[in-house]
Amino acid sequence: MTRASASGSASGRSPLAFVTLLAVFSVPFWLSGAAVDGTGSLPMGMPVSAFQFVLPVTVAAILAFREEGGAGVRRLMKRTVSGAGTTRRAPWATAVLLVPALLLVTFGLITLAGRPPSGSHSPLASVPLLLALYLLAALAEEAGWTGYLLRPVQERYGALGAGLVIGLIWAAWHLVAYVQAGRSAPWIAGQVLGSVAVRVLIVRLVANAGGAVLIAVVVHTTINLAQSLFPGYPDQPAPALLYGLLATLTAAAVVLGVRPRTTTRKNSREAHDPPTAAPPATPPPAGRTWRPGGP
Repeated sequence: MTRASASGSASGRSPLAFVTLLAVFSVPFWLSGAAVDGTGSLPMGMPVSAFQFVLPVTVAAILAFREEGGAGVRRLMKRTVSGAGTTRRAPWATAVLLVPALLLVTFGLITLAGRPPSGSHSPLASVPLLLALYLLAALAEEAGWTGYLLRPVQERYGALGAGLVIGLIWAAWHLVAYVQAGRSAPWIAGQVLGSVAVRVLIVRLVANAGGAVLIAVVVHTTINLAQSLFPGYPDQPAPALLYGLLATLTAAAVVLGVRPRTTTRKNSREAHDPPTAAPPATPPPAGRTWRPGGP
């Protein structure tokens, strides 16, 4: 196995180049968000800078083309939309229900505390449109976070390390949009905590689903959709803080209680590389036969 470096990996992909290009390309979106107030027309009061969701797939495609040519870009796109990898239903059911369940518990706990959640939220009639928009955004983001970045980071740091590293980058990349949307510091803290924890769970689900990027797309879509429907989620810090805490506890329980199929650098490569044929058996010396179980 080739030793991975800070700027590259045994897979030939460069996490450092990905993060650097992503930051550079994000600057125009952040400046647009500062110049144009679009919080009144977008779901959850999101700013114009939220359209940066197109960047992870853009950066991933640029780097895939540089590293592998057009064939690399086609493979990236095919992996992003393909659910191939496992026929087990449990990972997919978990992907669909995970975040809605966390937010349902959040809603219940706040209600039991005597302060039922209230405030702005997307109407149920908007679910089909929101589902289409959020699915498109999730496909664009996860092509970068999971389709491109996960493998080299996991080769270097393992599954848990990859979840933490990518989760922190993912959360930090959204900070400008959160500030431009007028989110409070406690709300941002809860959202960041939840983002990192859910990313750890996403990495675990992807591993258990045989590397299917689409399972990360499903989770990502449910995050945006469920939070849009939660009353007052963008306006009040309590739901975000409680959601972040519950997601963290869930991730900790999963990490401590269940061992994923792909946790090490070696297993990360084996999950993506084709199997190699076993070497032929060494024939016995001339004039001698091997005795079973003997030298």
